[in-house]
Amino acid sequence: MHPSYVRQYNATRIFHALRANPGITKRGLTDLTGCDKSTVSAILRAFEDIGFVESDAAQETGKRGRPSANYRLSADNGLLIGVHLEFEQMAIVAASIDGTPIRKWSQPLPTDPAALATDLRHAIGALCHEISRSQDEIRAIGITLPGLVESSGGLAHAPSLDWYETDIGNLLRDQIGAPVYIDNDTNAAAMAEYLFGQCGQLTDFVMIDGGLGLGGGIFLDGRPYRGASGFGGELGHIKVVPDGRICGCGAQGCLSAYIAAPALLAAAQRSLRVRNVEELIRAAKDGAPPILDLFEDSGRHLGRALSDIVNIFNPSAIVLGGIVGRIWPYAEITARKELAKLAMRAPLQNTQILVSDISAAETPVGAVALALEGFTSLDGQKPGPW
Repeated sequence: MHPSYVRQYNATRIFHALRANPGITKRGLTDLTGCDKSTVSAILRAFEDIGFVESDAAQETGKRGRPSANYRLSADNGLLIGVHLEFEQMAIVAASIDGTPIRKWSQPLPTDPAALATDLRHAIGALCHEISRSQDEIRAIGITLPGLVESSGGLAHAPSLDWYETDIGNLLRDQIGAPVYIDNDTNAAAMAEYLFGQCGQLTDFVMIDGGLGLGGGIFLDGRPYRGASGFGGELGHIKVVPDGRICGCGAQGCLSAYIAAPALLAAAQRSLRVRNVEELIRAAKDGAPPILDLFEDSGRHLGRALSDIVNIFNPSAIVLGGIVGRIWPYAEITARKELAKLAMRAPLQNTQILVSDISAAETPVGAVALALEGFTSLDGQKPGPW
């Protein structure tokens, strides 16, 4: 293996160890990463030279030997930008290089994707001006799309945006100087769970997330699985009702046709006057029988889909985000009954069901996670900065 690749690999491991353990010592980095002392020292010096790392003065511990300094990633050198393209709006998040959000900026999404690059360039400039940071500090930009995204960054199909067959990657890279990383929004949500959420120590997990539609993100052997073309993980289209409702994809009986937000609202509105998801969840908290019955029925559909996921992937965990995580407290009993009935016992007993905390946060971090992954990846658009 080429020495430069080994150095990049070790630097990436040390970077993420610093990110996850601010205030760690050299000894702690050595123990955590398995790198020897000289490698850790050399890489820390390189990080300090480019302003990525800062340290506290060495502290006396009362033990023999030289006192240890504590190291952390700098919050003042380098930016990551996360761009979430959503129905009718785009949310742009500036974050420090460890992924910690600094500020969010929202504005309407252009109806014509050809206008996206110009609008986005101006919005990023305005956001950087607002936080008094230079655009030259941007190390990577992550962009999420609610649809089928090719490995190359091209968009095949985003029905909620009414965008089809659009080469988003080339549209943006011509006008935006920093490296751009583009993916499906639920793949990005799964990456966020791995980097910032409950799955940092897991090598195999699956995420179901959604709002207007449902998507999936799959982690296998510590890496996201995106399929041959980038379209892998469309778990919202697992069939749960034979010859059931028509889904937005055109097929019948998909999970998304039953527990995505529009489907739940349409079903609830037959009995109660609820205008949005917040009112729907509030009705469930208030114990409204029609809504509790609806969520109980949703649990059966969800349990069938979860059983397929358990049987096929044998994941350590299934993470529920978005609308799925919000209805889980009311759907859990029936979902677990269906899951126990249909899933094979051996893989099921090793699978946790987790509800995402970060997917419910006001500031989205999926696109920031894409930027961070791209910035530190050995397979990135250009070599890492170390």
